[in-house]
Amino acid sequence: MRIDATNAAEYLRSRGYLAPREEAKAQILSGGVSNAVVHIAREYSEDLVLKQAREQLNVAEPWFCSVDRIWREIDVLRRCQSLVDARRSSPPLTIDVPRLLFEDRENHLYAMSAAPTNHVVWKNELLSGAVRTEVAVSCGALLGALHAGSWHDAEIERQLDDRQFFEDLRLDPYYRQTARVHLSLAAPIERLIDSVWSERHCLVHGDFSPKNLLVHDGHLMLIDFEVGHYGDPAFDLGFFLSHVTLKAFYHAPGDAPFLDLIDSFWDGYRAEVAGVISPHDLDALIQRAGLNLAGCALARLDGKSKIDYLDDGVRRDAVREFCRTVLVSQPKQWSDVRLLAAESLASVPNSIDSQTK
Repeated sequence: MRIDATNAAEYLRSRGYLAPREEAKAQILSGGVSNAVVHIAREYSEDLVLKQAREQLNVAEPWFCSVDRIWREIDVLRRCQSLVDARRSSPPLTIDVPRLLFEDRENHLYAMSAAPTNHVVWKNELLSGAVRTEVAVSCGALLGALHAGSWHDAEIERQLDDRQFFEDLRLDPYYRQTARVHLSLAAPIERLIDSVWSERHCLVHGDFSPKNLLVHDGHLMLIDFEVGHYGDPAFDLGFFLSHVTLKAFYHAPGDAPFLDLIDSFWDGYRAEVAGVISPHDLDALIQRAGLNLAGCALARLDGKSKIDYLDDGVRRDAVREFCRTVLVSQPKQWSDVRLLAAESLASVPNSIDSQTK
C-alpha cells in the first residue's frame, strides 16, 4: 500500500499504534524528494513519523532508485544512534537521532519518533539570516562523532559496504550529471569521483545538510539516513559545507557570518575527531572536503537535485566561478578555500535584489 495523509492513521490503528477510538492527525512533510514522509500527531501517545520509499524520485528529470534502500536507512539509523551515544566531546547542544519504532518489510516503510513540534529546520533559519554559532559547533561534533566512532571499523565496513544507493542518489545525479553539463570540468570532476570512491575510512551519512538538522530546546536532531554507507567522510563534509556556502551566496554581500559559521563547524568537528583521525589524515580529509564542497555546490545548481532558492543569475554565476576555481586549482588548506569563497562573494554587487528575503 502507498501511505499518505488519508490512510496513515488507519494503517497505524491496524498495527496497534492507535487505540480503537484514538484520534490522530496526519500531515505530509515536505522537503525531501525520494520518500513519502507522514507526521502523525496521536491523541494519547507521542507523535511519530512514517517513512516509505518511492522508486521514482520527485524531481523534474528521470531519477530512480530501488525501494530496498529503506532497509539500508534503518541499518544506518541504528548505527548512528550508537555512535552519537558514544560521542567523546560535549557540544553546546545535545545531539541525537530519532528512535526506530517498527519496520514493515512488505510495504517498504518504517516508523520513528518525531521531533517536538516546536523544532526549527536549520535550513530555514539560515535562509532567514539567523546565525547561531552553537548550532554550527554542535553540527561539527555530531558529524565528527559519526566519523570518529566508525573510523576503520571492520564490522561497520562489512555491514555498509554496498554503495549502490550512494551511486544512484549522489554520485550519478550530482557529480556525473554536473560533468555532463560542464564538459570543461569533466576531468576534475572525474578525479573527484575517483577520490570519493577509493577513499574508504568510516560511516558516511551521505545527506548531512541543514534541511536534515532539526533544532529544538537545546537539542540538535539528525534525520534521513538512506544514503549512508562506508566510504569517504570528505563527501559528508563537502556536502554540508556546500549548503552553508550556498546560503552565504544567497545573503551576499552580507555573508561574513556564514563563513564564520563554517569555522565554528570545524571547531566542533576537530574537537570530536582529535586523537582518532591522525593530523596527516585530517589534513588530507580537509583538502578533499574542499573539492567536494565545490562539486556539491555546483551540482545543486546544475545536477538533478537543484536548490529551491538563489534565483538571480549574478549569484549563480558567482557560485559557478567559485566552484570552477576550486575544482581546477585544488587548494590544499581550508583557509585557501575560504579565501576563494570570500572573493567570489565579494564579487556580488550590492545592487542585486534580496530575493524575497
